[in-house]
This record gives sequence, structure tokens and C-alpha cells, in this order.
Amino acid sequence: MTRMRWRRLAAAAGVLALGATAACGGGASPSEKAQEQQKKQQQGGSSAEAPKGGGFDVVLDAQAKAPAKDIAGAQKGGTATVLTAAAPETFDPTRAYYIDSLAVLRLTARTLTALELRADGKYYLVPDLATDLGQHNADYTEWKFTLKDGLKYEDGSPIKAQDVAYAVKRSFATEELPGGPTYQQSYFLDGTKYKGPFKSKANGGGLDYPGVSTPDDKTVVLKMAKPFPDLAYYATFPVFSPIPQAKDTKDAYGNKPLAAGPYKFDSYQKGKRLVLVKNDQWDPNTDPVRHQYVDKYDFKFSQNPIKLQEQLIADNGPDQTAITYDGVDSSLLPKIQGKEPEKRMLTGDGTCTDFIYLDTRRIPLEVRKALVTAWPFDSIHKAGGDSPFTYTPATTILPKVTPGFVKYDLFGNGGKGDGDPAKAKKMLEKAGKLGFDVVWAYSNDNDIAAQVSAVRSQKLKAAGFKTTAIPMPRDQVRAEFDNPKSKINIRPLGWCLDWPSGTTVFPAIFDGRLIALNPTSAPNKSFLNEPDINAEIDRISSLPLDKQEPEWAKLDKTMMQKYVPVIPVDYNKTNFLFGSKLGGVVLDPFSGGPDFTKLYVKQ
Repeated sequence: MTRMRWRRLAAAAGVLALGATAACGGGASPSEKAQEQQKKQQQGGSSAEAPKGGGFDVVLDAQAKAPAKDIAGAQKGGTATVLTAAAPETFDPTRAYYIDSLAVLRLTARTLTALELRADGKYYLVPDLATDLGQHNADYTEWKFTLKDGLKYEDGSPIKAQDVAYAVKRSFATEELPGGPTYQQSYFLDGTKYKGPFKSKANGGGLDYPGVSTPDDKTVVLKMAKPFPDLAYYATFPVFSPIPQAKDTKDAYGNKPLAAGPYKFDSYQKGKRLVLVKNDQWDPNTDPVRHQYVDKYDFKFSQNPIKLQEQLIADNGPDQTAITYDGVDSSLLPKIQGKEPEKRMLTGDGTCTDFIYLDTRRIPLEVRKALVTAWPFDSIHKAGGDSPFTYTPATTILPKVTPGFVKYDLFGNGGKGDGDPAKAKKMLEKAGKLGFDVVWAYSNDNDIAAQVSAVRSQKLKAAGFKTTAIPMPRDQVRAEFDNPKSKINIRPLGWCLDWPSGTTVFPAIFDGRLIALNPTSAPNKSFLNEPDINAEIDRISSLPLDKQEPEWAKLDKTMMQKYVPVIPVDYNKTNFLFGSKLGGVVLDPFSGGPDFTKLYVKQ
């Protein structure tokens, strides 16, 4: 999933000391592990755990029961306010792929399976809309999910298997609904051919898609083009949130998606504000992971990044029941450390690597190498208000919490320092590219983003580059980064594990075949399309899960040696403030901050 730099999307630590996003990184399939757990429990043993990797545990619990266990001390009522400098571009379940958008949608959307963070500090993969974690055939090319009884939308209408099937079909409409995850294109039957329900059959679309069927109102059958043992993890994403075809308003659906979770949209102003209120049709007896403690969530976007943090430090009036998922600016640490607000500042590791994606269509290899040589890591971190609470230097593509992670440092800079402008200039001269124009977009209504842009420009010009910075409102920046026809040639973004496996990195953002399959979006933001890399992605993906881990790490290094599609900048750490009258605040790296479903207001 995507993370935007300078918005500090990844968030938090808290009473639960976790270190990574959740899911299985290797070994047996979810259903196999669930069976092992059940067997051990029947024999009086402890429950089986998925393989550990990167400082977190995941447990498979196919028998998880609803309702969700109450949070100790939780109270009902009140409004929780969420303040952030970020400006989510869409809340369409098909398109949502930024870590904060996904976290918000957990309040309103339900999926076939879910990842639950429990009080023991572990994540559990559990059934959500489905009765179990899915049944599969021997080679993982066919999966069946059965829906629970009593599931309803906010309007009281029943949730049907056909609505899940329609949502799956809708996820292939990447031209009309760009920006969402693309695993279905890589793994599902006819994934490279089917174009979604909005196109005619003659143009590769229509409602008759053979990869999904519904034998009855409760059963969804999914067919794969190749083995996909990780499907139960992918089924935690909103692309598996049911959407009735009759209620689909296409590109307007994200303005008011039909809720199945404990909250529903009350009002929404894109880039400004989202208010959620209770969904009285949500039945907690069908939901093993969510709560409905507060009466209302008030998300206020595009806030001044320093001011919102100062409000939370001061902790006055309504800010006592407010929270953010933005990292604390380093300039404010003297007001926090060793003082009362430090009790309300939570920190921990994250699940993302921040990159500078380099457009390989437009930036020659020798120029890409010069950019890595010149990159002013320390100056940009300083301009962005970063601190040891928000990052550690990176030299790899894979986040360090990935199972099988291997550290390397090809360029010898350790992801630190201020670059070598003299050396970079000589590299440009040798390549005949002195004055090469580096082009990016930035938020001109975000003081920190503007400051970072100015420092980047100053430092790169000193290394012999020309720079062009394109200003725009922050609620347009995400769409610009996802526009393959944009004039920009670098994209300062990050990538977070969808579940802990290299499978959620290289096939998702470096498979060159995604470029042609997504002509109106840019899942592959470096636009790398090399036959040897595509072939290696296929080779590794076909291996048993426990054999894939070291191979992804090898590909990481090989790709950087041969092609330099990104500049690894840092491994994110998580850090945020909250008000003194909010309870249920926990570390949830999977959500990129607090788990909003656990929050309550202290009365």
C-alpha cells in the first residue's frame, strides 16, 4: 500500500508494542494453519502461529467469534476528532490504497477477512463477512468463501454474495477507477484480459467474468490463473467490500460508499472534512473485530501540520478528544519530552520504506545513479521536521521488517549524509546530461512540503541538475503522482507491506506488465519494464512461500545494481500525539496509526 512522504502517514505506538503490518510471510496456507491451531487446541496445546518475521507475530484464528471483546475501561458516547495535514484523494473501496484511507474505511467497510490487533500484542487473521478464512483446492487456484447470516448495509438491505462478486469485477476497472491494488490482475483468472463491468464484452469487459461466481446468495467462488496461497490476506482489503451494482455511482461512489461497518458517512468535503456517524444496521454479533464506542468521528484534513500538533500538546477543550496520525515535527520535541505531553506521544516501528521513485522512461540510468549520489538525505529530513522518532536511514527496497530481509548498501552512503554534489556533477558531465531537469509536484498549501521542495531544489542545482517544482493543492497531489502522463519524473512516496512478504512489494510496484494494464494510473511508479525483472518476479512467485523469502531479498539487490528504479530514503518509524480524554489508543502499524475502531471518549 502506498505511503506519502512528508505526511507522516505511518503512525504509532502505544500500549501494544508491535513492529510491523500483519499477515503471514510464508509457510502453510491460512486454512492449513487454522486447522493446525484447532488440532492443537483440541489436544490442549497452544495455538499455532504463522512464521515470525520483523518483530511481530500473526496468528490464524478461523474460529474467531463475534462480538469483538470489549476494550478495558471503554465508554460509549462523544466525538473523536482526527486532525491531519493529509488530504485523502478517495474513499472508494476499489481505489483506496493509501494507508490512511484504508484505516478510515475499516470503520465503514467490511471485508471477507480481517486483521485484528489483540491485547496480547499480536495480529490475528480472522473471518469478517465470511464464516472462515476460505476453502481452497490443492493448488490454491480456487477459493470459496461463505457469508455469515444477518449481514446488512446501512439502508437495511441484505449483503449478498453477488455484491462481493460485483466488487471483485469492479476492481478490474482500472481505467475508470485508477489507483487501487492490482493483485487481481496478476493472479486471478483472465486477470490480464478482463477490463471490468463498465466496458462492453467486445472490449474485454461486462458482467460475465469467469473468475468469480456465486452459486447462491451466500457463496463466492474465486478462480485463479496461478496459485495464490496468500488470498486470505488479500481478502482483508476493501476491494472485497461488497458493493450492490444498483448502488454503484462509479467515480462518485467514494463520496458516500454504502456502509456495512459500525459507522457510515454523514458528510464529506474532499480534502477538507469527513464526518462519520453510527450505522444502526451494523450488528456487533456478526463482527469479531470492530467496536462502536464513539457517537461520531470528525476527520479534519489539510490542517496546518505544526498548528495541529501544538493543539494536541496544549490539550485544551475539544482537543482533549482529538488525535492525529501525523508524526511529531522535530521542532516541537522540546515542548514534549520530559513533560506531560510525552505521556500522550506514542512511538514505534513502521512497515514502510520511503522512496524517491525515478521515472525510468524519462531519466537515463546514468542520471539515476547521479541522483542517488547527489541526494541530500539529511537536509531534506531536517526540512521535513524528521527526528529519530520518525525514521531510520534506508538502503534497500524491502522494508526491514520483511521476512527474509537482507541488508545491503550499494552506494556506500548508508542512506545518510548530504550527498556528494561534486561527484554527481562529474557523473552528469560524463554522461552528457549536465543540467538534466528533475521535475516533481508538491503541496503549495502545506508549509512543510513547500520547505522540503525548496531544499531539494537548492541541493540538486548545486549538483548540476536543473529543477522544476510544480505547486498544487494537497488534495490533488496524490492523483498527480498516480497520473502516468504527468510531467513529473520523480515521485517522493513510500511503500508499505500489504502483508509481510516480498510478494506484496515487487509484483505490486515493479512488474512492468502493470504499465499497459493500467493506462490511467501508475501502480508501477518508476515505470520499470525489464523482461529479466518481470521473469524473475514470475519465477519467485511460483515458488513455495517458504522458498520465496530469500529470493525476494536477492531481487532487491539485483534490481538496484542494474536499474536503480528508486532512491531508498528511510524505513519509517511511527509517532503521533493524542488528547488526554481519548482511550483505546494502541499501536497499529497495519492501520498506519491508531486503530480507529478501538477509540473511545473518556466521559
